[in-house]
Amino acid sequence: MELENIVANTVYLKAREGGADSNKGKSKKWRKILQFPHISQCIDLRNKIDVKYSYVVDQQPIGRLLFRQFCEDAKPEYHRYNIFLDSIVSL
Repeated sequence: MELENIVANTVYLKAREGGADSNKGKSKKWRKILQFPHISQCIDLRNKIDVKYSYVVDQQPIGRLLFRQFCEDAKPEYHRYNIFLDSIVSL
């Protein structure tokens, strides 16, 4: 399950990347890969998925990136903590 999440996150991020090609991410193949399932197929996932901070931010790569982006855009005071933690890790 975790490997599937990493692959899905990677595909999603690659599709979102811009570039010189104006048709990037617009092909039928990408549209089909990135299509979300119908809500009726996802209702039972609410009880199966762990939505605690440690799982979403620490264990999911896209969760970590989205949290950092949120801190940078919406909460500059928290973004400073992320910069501090990054500098400690790099030492």
